[in-house]
Amino acid sequence: MDSIVISDVAKRYLDTQGNYFDVLCGVSFTWQKGENLAIIGESGSGKSTLARLIIGLEKPSSGQIKIDGNNVSGWSFRRWRDVRHHLQAVFQDASGTMYPTCSVYRNMEEAMKNLTNLGKAQRKARIEELMSLTNLSPELLKVPVNRLSGGEQRRLSLLRALSVHPDFLVLDEVTSGLDLLSADAVLSALERYHQAYDCTYLLITHDKQNARRIAERILEMEQGRLVRVGTRKREKSAVAV
Repeated sequence: MDSIVISDVAKRYLDTQGNYFDVLCGVSFTWQKGENLAIIGESGSGKSTLARLIIGLEKPSSGQIKIDGNNVSGWSFRRWRDVRHHLQAVFQDASGTMYPTCSVYRNMEEAMKNLTNLGKAQRKARIEELMSLTNLSPELLKVPVNRLSGGEQRRLSLLRALSVHPDFLVLDEVTSGLDLLSADAVLSALERYHQAYDCTYLLITHDKQNARRIAERILEMEQGRLVRVGTRKREKSAVAV
């Protein structure tokens, strides 16, 4: 997988009164393999909705999202499953994607069983490698997920996504609500993994400091619109992205 192109994407919903309201309005940008991006903005600016559209959990009301030139709007569940090895996501609430009474090891192994062709010994080796890379104790592998702290669950969700070696990884508020040490551990894990495997990130956050730490290009959203784009050093109004 080499590129994801978002072209004039809009998303609207119906409220409880039967009226439409817009969450995204004409958002356009290109995300190339090898370029880490960040999308920043206040709560309600449309960042998380955009994340759900990119990974196929929802469809845009208008506009197109193309993966390697293919419009994803008509993709079936099976077609999406075929690209999950290349495109993964981690959301703020990590608990809903894991089996709470199963061990950390079982949760990580299950992702690889579903999305890779690795054998048992290969899966074990990859899990141990990821634990070492992210400075998590091997003893945690035996612990049920529901006994982990919030920060540990977030890192486990991240490791599950990384275990299939994706090309692109969408990270939606993965440090939100964490203490400074836990947030730094998550970001450090991302930095080390990027250096080791060249995984490409889209970090969705309200924290500009974290965005500058991870991303080469930063996009800012307000009320569903892309209003500014720039690098770590400078930003400009969004006209063509």
